[in-house]
Amino acid sequence: MAQSVLGIDVSKQTLDVSIVVRDKPRHQQFANSDEGLRALLGWLAHARVGQVHACLEATGPYSMKAALALHDAGHLVSLINPAQIRDFARTKLGRNKTDKVDCGHIRHFGEMFRPPAWTPPSPALRRLCELQTMRAGFVASKVEWTNRAGSSAGDATASALAQATIAHFEAQIKAVNAAIEATIDGDDELRRKRALLLSINGVGEVLAAAILTELPGPDVIADSGQAVAYAGLNPRRFQSGSSVNQPTRISKIGNGTLRSALFMPAMTAIRHNPAVAALAERLRAQGRLKKKQIVIAAMRKLLVLCFGVLKSGKQFDARMAMPG
Repeated sequence: MAQSVLGIDVSKQTLDVSIVVRDKPRHQQFANSDEGLRALLGWLAHARVGQVHACLEATGPYSMKAALALHDAGHLVSLINPAQIRDFARTKLGRNKTDKVDCGHIRHFGEMFRPPAWTPPSPALRRLCELQTMRAGFVASKVEWTNRAGSSAGDATASALAQATIAHFEAQIKAVNAAIEATIDGDDELRRKRALLLSINGVGEVLAAAILTELPGPDVIADSGQAVAYAGLNPRRFQSGSSVNQPTRISKIGNGTLRSALFMPAMTAIRHNPAVAALAERLRAQGRLKKKQIVIAAMRKLLVLCFGVLKSGKQFDARMAMPG
């Protein structure tokens, strides 16, 4: 008897799951929380399906907690590049897109392709992921309060409170940055990978930590094209005969955190990284793309370079990265 596949559509708040029990598809929704995961495990136990093959998209912190809970409970877990699920769903020719439909597509994908088992991250990488999530929250809060302070009516008391709040979040960001650095310093593998990433002109400590936590390993990302698609930086063009020929845009179906982390470093790389600068200059000379599109191309190139040094284990060499 084939192992039952559990398809899970992950969002920040919920987990929509699909499984076939005694030849009947079943769907259920759980909260993406510790309590919700306990309920999911209890639901599986009550269904008496034994060990399942849980398949879910690699969506960073949102999928990590569910993957760990299922793995620790003795189930087989596979993390799948969201771009693969998106392309698979297109072959189903369905018109509806709901969480219930999506988890069904993920289950069908798992039943058809039986993706390889996922290996949980080391304790140090788990800690780094948690710290990165905290940092993102602090940065978002600082931006929110900075915007509030800038739009205040000039009340002295309100302004002072806003500035104190901003200073608080700045201190928290400084503290979490130190914890992130210490976590990487204390782990040989993370320290080695960070050194590879920092060898690339334009990559700093912040982007290096984001790459380490947001870009999945070789069990999910096999080549640079998949890395680009995972970040949602792959171009998407609309053309139909001679009547529809819209400008090429990125898909944006992917890891938004990774895309955001690449933006400012790409701007720096355009000025200081020979390979990225050559790409930007070539695109400018063609005269077809707008400035923002060139920056997106630089983001894509920088991500490819990051993937390349991690896969090869060799530091960045501008001569090797230049077009032949």
